[in-house]
Amino acid sequence: MKTWPMWAAGTVALAAVFHILAIFGLPYGIMDRAMAGIATQAGGVNKAVYPDRATAASRGVVRPSPDLLYTACVYDVSKQPVKLTSPVPDTYWSLSTFASNTDNFFVVNDRQVKSGRIEIILAADGNTKIEKGIPVVITPSTKGIVLFRSLVTSEEARAEIDAMRRQSNCDPL
Repeated sequence: MKTWPMWAAGTVALAAVFHILAIFGLPYGIMDRAMAGIATQAGGVNKAVYPDRATAASRGVVRPSPDLLYTACVYDVSKQPVKLTSPVPDTYWSLSTFASNTDNFFVVNDRQVKSGRIEIILAADGNTKIEKGIPVVITPSTKGIVLFRSLVTSEEARAEIDAMRRQSNCDPL
């Protein structure tokens, strides 16, 4: 009868360890897998990939929408900043950045962009010499994912929107 408190304490301790590992480790594992897949498709980091339109079988992006065209890149600012550029079409458009633990740390959409084009610098710290007039976003991690989304408003507009999204880039400075 005296061993059951030891078993209960051991079970609670083991559950606590697994809980902590899941909460703190799982996001990094998820992002490592996603970053590896995107980097493989793009041929490396700091390079954009332009996947085909999402279907019911698509899972490169979590819960993809067939109404959106996606552009993605894995950024690595450990050695130098990365410049994100994209034309902004006359439809819904957004740029989202995700840290290595899945945190979304920066978002901008078509309503916030005053011109038909956006340029943003991702950097690891604020000590970087950057081109004048281009906003700088300091990343919470040196690696992560950038995701551009463009809404396809009609099949007639799809080719034009696709051509514009293929001009989106993640270039090291």
